[in-house]
Amino acid sequence: MKKFLALVLAAALMAPVGAGLATGTAYAQKARTSRDASTGPRVTVIYVRDYVGPDEIDDVPRTYRFPSAQTRAKGQAEIRNVPNIRAALQKRGIPAYRVIGVQTAFNGGKIVYVE
Repeated sequence: MKKFLALVLAAALMAPVGAGLATGTAYAQKARTSRDASTGPRVTVIYVRDYVGPDEIDDVPRTYRFPSAQTRAKGQAEIRNVPNIRAALQKRGIPAYRVIGVQTAFNGGKIVYVE
């Protein structure tokens, strides 16, 4: 009887965990598929000139603090290819020629470095 009670108690405790995992998986799949494709990635604009202090110098990668011609060219190509970035820059009144580079964030968004 003691083993039976332990088995029933273990099954009762494991049932919500299993149901939670199944529900969580279904929710995550629903969240990915329900995203509107026209919104595109989120865009964050960082002005490099604002990060010139010794405490903040590491906030902007060296590649974008001292950009090469290739870095600028890649950033300009990214702006031409992703309409969401162009729209964000136009909304903020930033001309495209001031863009130093574009970096992809871990969450899939875009970080635009501007001089």
